[in-house]
Amino acid sequence: MTLPSTPNEPGIDDGLCVPVSLGATRLIWLNQPKRRNALSPDLRGALKALLEEAMQDETVRAIVICGAQGNFSAGGDLSTMKGITSVAGRERMNNAADLMRVMIQGPKPIVAAVEGWCVGAGMSLAAACDIVVAAPDAKFSLPFGKLGLIPDLGSLHTLTARIGMGRTKWLAFTRRTIDAATAMNWGAVEDIADEGATLSHALALAEEIAEGAPLTNSYTKQLLARLPMGFDEFLAAERDTQAILYTSEDFNEGIDAFFEKRPATFRGR
Repeated sequence: MTLPSTPNEPGIDDGLCVPVSLGATRLIWLNQPKRRNALSPDLRGALKALLEEAMQDETVRAIVICGAQGNFSAGGDLSTMKGITSVAGRERMNNAADLMRVMIQGPKPIVAAVEGWCVGAGMSLAAACDIVVAAPDAKFSLPFGKLGLIPDLGSLHTLTARIGMGRTKWLAFTRRTIDAATAMNWGAVEDIADEGATLSHALALAEEIAEGAPLTNSYTKQLLARLPMGFDEFLAAERDTQAILYTSEDFNEGIDAFFEKRPATFRGR
């Protein structure tokens, strides 16, 4: 796979976040490398807008988020927090919640390609992705307590679902940093790429995801986003969803392709 140019190289426009279309995959660079891609309100707003556009684009079937120049994200931009008021803080958190809803409830699978620092709100952002691919030397931490804040961007919810209550408490209370191998052992990371191949690994995975039936991916993600729920309630939701998919063009194509011993061509209908 030929990798796209990174931000700040010829052929790529500068911006808080930089989108690149790669067939059925939309790559989004977090592009504030001088701040280790700190998640300022402006950057989060730009990311939300690009994710919304990708979620609505019928040609996009998978999304990859990557940090420019060797770091995923060093967390919140502290320069934007000094002297913040309660009213401004609530507005800031409302905007952050809107971003999380797009990521968790949106129909397209999101893969995080994590290199370098993935800490604070950066780890929260990665935890909101569906799959996390990490470099061998990636570092993860929730050091919010050093600032007198709680972990935010939904991480106390998403990380508890990923790694359990005890390990989430351990990260939040100790503020320690864990490596990629530990993060994978705990469930915060799904894949560890070879050295220097994190983005190519993530893009190949996204390409594999994009070959699947779009409606299947969408409904699977949306059902999982509704957890936890009672088992009977879940079975009812599963029944209703499967009944819809039984009538889809993609289901008929999948059945035909199986019996004709050929790859299926899914259209998201």
